[in-house]
Amino acid sequence: MNKFFEYEDTPQWFHIRARATDIFMPDGKVITFWLYGDSEQHIRELLEQKSYKDIEWIKPIGDTLPFV
Repeated sequence: MNKFFEYEDTPQWFHIRARATDIFMPDGKVITFWLYGDSEQHIRELLEQKSYKDIEWIKPIGDTLPFV
């Protein structure tokens, strides 16, 4: 398989942009934030539980955040 499509399931930080529907109801507000998780699938499950919709992107960052 192409390296572009291979994902590592190691715990790391993810940079996320999604619509939070619990802010500025009923449309919500697009916010950008960081989450730590086991994999992209784990992050998607967390976002689904917390009512985040319209996920624009999820980018794996690594072990350290860029601003630390």
